[in-house]
Amino acid sequence: MKIEINKYIGIELHRSSLKVFSVFPVFLSSMNSHDYNVAMRIFGSPSLFANDLNLPAVPLNAVLETNRETMERLECDLTLIGNSQLSAADSYRLMGYDELDRQFWGYGVEAARADGSAEVLVLMRSDEEFSVDKVLRWMPLSKLYTRKQALLFYDVTDTEGPSEDAMLEILELFRDVFEFAVGAMWGYEKRLEFYHAFPFEELTTKEAVVAFRPVLFGCPAFADLDVVFPECE
Repeated sequence: MKIEINKYIGIELHRSSLKVFSVFPVFLSSMNSHDYNVAMRIFGSPSLFANDLNLPAVPLNAVLETNRETMERLECDLTLIGNSQLSAADSYRLMGYDELDRQFWGYGVEAARADGSAEVLVLMRSDEEFSVDKVLRWMPLSKLYTRKQALLFYDVTDTEGPSEDAMLEILELFRDVFEFAVGAMWGYEKRLEFYHAFPFEELTTKEAVVAFRPVLFGCPAFADLDVVFPECE
């Protein structure tokens, strides 16, 4: 069953109810201080991840996006942002609570729908303050909050997330990544490996994302991709 992209466009969460008119994709890269070997291994053999990655299973009865739907979703979001109808940073940098009711900040990287239900699920990628581990988890959209909602409902401010122009640059980067993923036919596990290893936390400025582009697309998996990289300012 195909996920209807327009059902994910825009989001307005309320305390006890929500309207879905947004999407959740984002992915980033790294600055000069980053260990690029970590980024490089994202695109190595899947066997590299067999012993140290615990990837979440597909939620029961979940309808996942295809690579093409993810790419189209990103393109749609970029258009909305360009028309000032959507904020990249406020929509994709989200706050939630884990199974132990501990607060965390992260990035909504993928959306799915429970078949036969109106419930929207969001794949969250986060670095926990109480752990060195990067965590991927599926969560109901109703249990997540944007920056504005976190401040309004819980008086919590995000002090470590990216700027708006950095998030916009990230979205453009991920659109290009998923254009490649369509042709390369990435599967669910490959997508999750990518989300897990991507160093979101180190890309808080536009300049950082631009600097990382040639590093990311210089990985072996992108050897056949014909791209021209802009010079960093």
